[in-house]
Amino acid sequence: MTDTTSITPAEAWRALDQLQAGFVVFTPDGGLLFANKMTRAHWPILYSSMDDGTRLHDAVGQQIRHLFPRLNEATFQVRQSLVMDAIQKCRDLDMVTATGRHVVASYSRLENGFVIGVAHDVTDIVKREVSLKDARRAALTASEAKSEFLATMSHEIRTPLNGIIGMSEALQHRELHHADREMVDTIVESSHSLLVLLNDILDLSRIEAGRLDISPVVANVRDRISCIKRTFAPVVRKKGLTLEVAFDPKLPEFLSLDTKRVRQCIDNLVFNAVKFTSTGGVTIAVLAGEMSRDGRVGVTVHVCDTGIGVPDEQRAKLFQNFEQGSETTSRKFGGSGLGLAISRRLARLMGGDITCTSNPGEGSVFSFSFEARLAEAPPETSPAPKSSHGRIAPSLRGLRALIVDDNEINRRVARAALEPRGLTVIDGSSGEEALAILANETVDFVLLDVHMPGMDGPETLKHIRESHESWSIIPVIALTADAMTGDRERYLDMGMDDYLSKPILERELLTVLSRVRSKLRTRSTLRVPTIGQISQDTTVGVNLQKLFLVASNT
Repeated sequence: MTDTTSITPAEAWRALDQLQAGFVVFTPDGGLLFANKMTRAHWPILYSSMDDGTRLHDAVGQQIRHLFPRLNEATFQVRQSLVMDAIQKCRDLDMVTATGRHVVASYSRLENGFVIGVAHDVTDIVKREVSLKDARRAALTASEAKSEFLATMSHEIRTPLNGIIGMSEALQHRELHHADREMVDTIVESSHSLLVLLNDILDLSRIEAGRLDISPVVANVRDRISCIKRTFAPVVRKKGLTLEVAFDPKLPEFLSLDTKRVRQCIDNLVFNAVKFTSTGGVTIAVLAGEMSRDGRVGVTVHVCDTGIGVPDEQRAKLFQNFEQGSETTSRKFGGSGLGLAISRRLARLMGGDITCTSNPGEGSVFSFSFEARLAEAPPETSPAPKSSHGRIAPSLRGLRALIVDDNEINRRVARAALEPRGLTVIDGSSGEEALAILANETVDFVLLDVHMPGMDGPETLKHIRESHESWSIIPVIALTADAMTGDRERYLDMGMDDYLSKPILERELLTVLSRVRSKLRTRSTLRVPTIGQISQDTTVGVNLQKLFLVASNT
């Protein structure tokens, strides 16, 4: 009868010899007591040498020489020391076997001085780690290549699109026959749709690459959302619909939020609601949640319509890339199917979400939630100049603008946008020509293309700022087709005063020019005398107060 309560030493040694992991026992004086089959397969020279009486230190050296015959003496000594140190001090050690396998050897010292070692084969784990690193490297390379491709394509598409939008918007301010105006309006609407699609693709790329940042600013939420009603008023009237906005009385007046991304999400929801509604109307309801102790407020914007609704089976696909529900809906109403997918991702980046409830044939409710923070009212700023259909914005009349761009169409577009507003336009096709114009003519601000052959925009800006001439502080606006994440900040860090992305849109142009106009007012009182002017004033000698007494009325 077999005794199941104990195990004999012989049975234990036999079991250890059959382990799939290496197992070894060293004596206190560095000899070999036991090495199982697996550990002997790992390092045959080491253990056969010790069987013949070679001490551990020398046997380790023989095994290393066998595995790595081309090692120089210094490297050999280091490897031998690492192995001996791991055994004597009972540390873990990554090792390579005679068969090229990767193992991790662990050692433990008993109270009587014997050292037990166990070696686990980790070759498959190492291969997986290498494979994951290679895959990650390949993914990063592919991501960088995609970003570079998108940046290049964005630049190349925006340049001709600048000519289409700029010239068609200029035509809108001309006296046109009804049929001609309809054609021009169609061109403008179509080119703006193409620009929206281009921006959507760039946004999707930024989100997928983790490069889209949320940038909160302080704003009046009621004013911002009320602007949306005014924006959609013409198309709502044309379709015979109503558009109403209601605000929760608990909604704080000023909040810190990313106004651009919040507006983008609401615009998309309202655009869809109006597009899919033929009778009735759309309601925007803005609700505020309870405020947390650290000033955070949950805001929910419900966009309700009386449109065609969304069947249950199609609702799950609404927030997927390039999905629009049914093929019939896509063919009838058009669109890229990116708006809702991007809006939901933006909402989640802002701590919220977008959800949908709907009854087919009765309408839908899209709920956009996001987190904001309570904020104080910002300092008052000058309103942007107003202009519509040829009316000149008074604050811009009489300014002299220098347009620097190697592309003639871009210069013509900028001229067509500025001259009807009472500005005098001078243009140049290179950085060198721009410097010559500034040296000989009076200019109030510069629209400077970034990418030009020869002296490009950044180099031209550097020459302007380092010129020590009266025009060294002239406001310079970066005019570029670069529209990737970080481009605006990069150009402002260079010393540009503002940034305008092509294609040039009328409302964005006026906003930027308004900011430039404010800077012109500020800088007009800060004329700095030259060193020559100071040195010629011998009545005061070295009176440093002269540096601070130069006023705008001199």
